[in-house]
Amino acid sequence: MKRESLIYTLVFLAGAFLFVSHMTGGNAEAFNPLLSNSRTGAEATDFTLKDLSGKKFTLSSFKGKPVLLNFWATWCPYCRKERAHLNSIYKDYREKGLIILSVSTDRSAGLVKRFLEDVPADFTVLFDSNGSVASSYNVRGLPTSFLINREGIIEQKFMGFREWTSSGSRKLLDKFIDN
Repeated sequence: MKRESLIYTLVFLAGAFLFVSHMTGGNAEAFNPLLSNSRTGAEATDFTLKDLSGKKFTLSSFKGKPVLLNFWATWCPYCRKERAHLNSIYKDYREKGLIILSVSTDRSAGLVKRFLEDVPADFTVLFDSNGSVASSYNVRGLPTSFLINREGIIEQKFMGFREWTSSGSRKLLDKFIDN
């Protein structure tokens, strides 16, 4: 009887977790403020990384534009799933000035290149092979995304998969870009 009760409890908790995750659009912070980054509201840490062709990009060079900073890896199934959403919103929002900087935390550039052949990106993909930038942003899981406003301030952090094409995410992006 105890074992059966434990199984029911675990199934209930898993269902509750999935329900809350779905209702918050994959934004765990909306459900648990303890997950929010203490850096939210602080100036985004500047960095310079290279893309896969070797061109350098510096975050501060995008000051004056809204930036979605996304950390991911090739081995992450949720990152792969999120890529299609990011491509879609980039197509819809680039005319409004949205910059997407997608930072791979993989150690091998070759692996990232092969991944992008299968799952292309329409936006800038940068390479953080030693994880120093991810560490400076306190990234603890993938994917993790940040909305950095035109003044270079972190407005929001999203841990885990986010359905960026959902109506809730689009409303959030509209408000973010218009500010």
